Amino acid sequence: MDIVIDSINMRTMRSSAAVSTYTHSEGLTPVEQVALGRVAAAARGKPILDIGFGGGRTVDPLLAISTDYLGIDYCQEMVDACRRKHPGVRLQLADARDLSQLQPDSIALAVFSCNGIGMVSHADRLVILAQVHRVLRPGGAFVFSTHNQDCPDHLAGFRFPRFEYSRNPARILVRSARFCAQTLIRLRNRRRFHRQDVRTPAYSMINDVCHHYGTMLYYISLAHQREQLEQIGFQPDADAFDRAGNPITGECRDSSITLIARK
Repeated sequence: MDIVIDSINMRTMRSSAAVSTYTHSEGLTPVEQVALGRVAAAARGKPILDIGFGGGRTVDPLLAISTDYLGIDYCQEMVDACRRKHPGVRLQLADARDLSQLQPDSIALAVFSCNGIGMVSHADRLVILAQVHRVLRPGGAFVFSTHNQDCPDHLAGFRFPRFEYSRNPARILVRSARFCAQTLIRLRNRRRFHRQDVRTPAYSMINDVCHHYGTMLYYISLAHQREQLEQIGFQPDADAFDRAGNPITGECRDSSITLIARK
């Protein structure tokens, strides 16, 4: 377990701002609708594992596929918020790097949405993939998203917060104050965390603009991600989709890609 990366990302995920943001998010993205549509029939009524459920955006859509549902998240604040939002649903504090509470070959569908698997180190990512592979049934599917090393964000420099102009002087004052405050947060986080960047041909771990540069996120190309999955034991050539839900058949420059890996 990489203590530095865990410390940076956990601090951000436990913040009231992050919990509020994720708790108020609703509905599946277009690519999630497509990917889950591909696996829903095979997983209908069977055990589902929802990893990193955060504020609970994926809970209802997955319960619609099967009530044999278990959600896990490693952030207590997210678990507490999600339990208030979804009382009675099986939601547990647990870490995807240790799924020893689950039997081998016991899960029909595992889901790790919102690039959540990208919030741990390279070594820990491989542990998660191995853990998911172990608990999946033969023929079971793992649907997850990951940041794309081939996208422009991977090499982007410092980015200032978005500023929306208004003709209203009061609004301009408020927005200017917010812009300055957020810029200072970004500069401070960038100065503290940028030194942790790791960039290799196979993957990168970078101080990403997400949460005002308050995170370290993992980037990987589709080719290397498929290779990584196959080395773990998943079937070759995992299905991959761009952010709009279109199958990726060539180069993809989207910020994230979604895959269906099958055991």
